[in-house]
Amino acid sequence: MAIVTVSRQLGSLGTDVAHRLAEEVEVDCLDKDSFEKALQERGMARAKVDKYDEKKPSVWDTFSTDRDLYLHFMKTVVYDCARKGDAVILGRGGQVLLRGLPGTLSVRIIAPYETRVSRLEERLGVARREAEQAIRHSDHDRSGFHRFFFNVNWSDACLYDMVLSTANLSVGSVVETVKQAMGRPEISDRLQEAKKALDDLTLDQRVEAAILYEKKIPVQYFEAESSQGVVTLRGAVTSTYIIGLCEETARSLSGVKDVINEISLINYYEMM
Repeated sequence: MAIVTVSRQLGSLGTDVAHRLAEEVEVDCLDKDSFEKALQERGMARAKVDKYDEKKPSVWDTFSTDRDLYLHFMKTVVYDCARKGDAVILGRGGQVLLRGLPGTLSVRIIAPYETRVSRLEERLGVARREAEQAIRHSDHDRSGFHRFFFNVNWSDACLYDMVLSTANLSVGSVVETVKQAMGRPEISDRLQEAKKALDDLTLDQRVEAAILYEKKIPVQYFEAESSQGVVTLRGAVTSTYIIGLCEETARSLSGVKDVINEISLINYYEMM
């Protein structure tokens, strides 16, 4: 089996592909509904979820702590889903967050513009103009979302293992093609490697959550990087006490075997 990320254009039938694939291989599908539910269970307000989920935020959001909090929770939910070993992750930057991870197959579903417009007209029962507006708005938002959070080009084929068009292929045919790729040994035989990597990525998020969002320790440019339970802390602070507090917090978490503290002490005015 495999961890499959599915990116899709509006009107490409990519959502249908993701749901049908998950159903046929009997795995969970992290889609809009389950993703929003998971974020709210972690304490993120619905309004904030709606503001950022696959949307292009405003320029002012670049400086917002809500943006960092959303990115943290997004990573946590995607990693938790992937750690199950077999999963389908629909959108949410999965192809970027899991990029290079063994046992992962990244798929992009596309369709010609005219095909997408016709499908929306039929499915939604709207006029062509409304269908075109919906597609333009969706493409703009999803492209902006990926640029804002990950600084990547959403349509860059290099982000994906497979780019499939539903211009002539049915949903069933696309699903069968993806299933065949999932079964290839270079994908299916590497899930244990993926689990180890995901354990590290998940621990990173737990450490960052504890320091930045639970204890609210004032650290600039903070990041945690784990390798088999050994966590390296990086960032910039204004006192040796904060450096020690960060290390103490990290060491208190289950799964942390050791801490390498590379947090820098700098003058307050240098951080302004």
